[in-house]
Amino acid sequence: MHSKKLAFWIFTIGVSTLVFGILGFIWWDRGALPGFKPEIVDVTIESVNWNNRGVRISGMARHDVRIKQDVGGTVWYVYPLVPTDNMNIKIIAVMIMTTVPPDKRATIEERTIEGLAQPPGRLIGPEIFSSWRNAGYEFEDRITLIEEYID
Repeated sequence: MHSKKLAFWIFTIGVSTLVFGILGFIWWDRGALPGFKPEIVDVTIESVNWNNRGVRISGMARHDVRIKQDVGGTVWYVYPLVPTDNMNIKIIAVMIMTTVPPDKRATIEERTIEGLAQPPGRLIGPEIFSSWRNAGYEFEDRITLIEEYID
C-alpha cells in the first residue's frame, strides 16, 4: 500500500508541475492566462516593443502588397502599420496580423488595432519580408508583430 501512495504522489506532483509550468509560460509569453486578454496599453508605432503585450495602436495600414496566409486553418492578412503623420515612410517597424480582410479598393487606410505585441518569429516568414522589400520597403532591426484581437 505504501508504494501505491508514493506512486500516486509522484504522479500528482509531476502532472501538477507540468500543467502549472505550461500555464506559467503562456502567462509570461502572452501576458494573460489562456482565454484571457492582457491589460491593454496605448502605444505609438515609435514606442511599441516586445516587452508590451496587450496594446492599442493607431496608424495607417499599407496594402501595397496584399499578403494572406493560412495558419492553423485560419486565414490571416499581414500588412505594415506606419505613422499617420508620415504615411509615405518606407521603413516598417510594426506589422499587423489579422483575420479581418483589408478593403479591396484601398491601398492605405487608417486603423486602430488592439492586439498582442510580440516578435514576428515564425509567423512572418522570409517570403513576406521579400515581398515588401521588392515593393521598395525596408525593415527596422527589431520589428514588432501585433496579432489583432477579434471579438
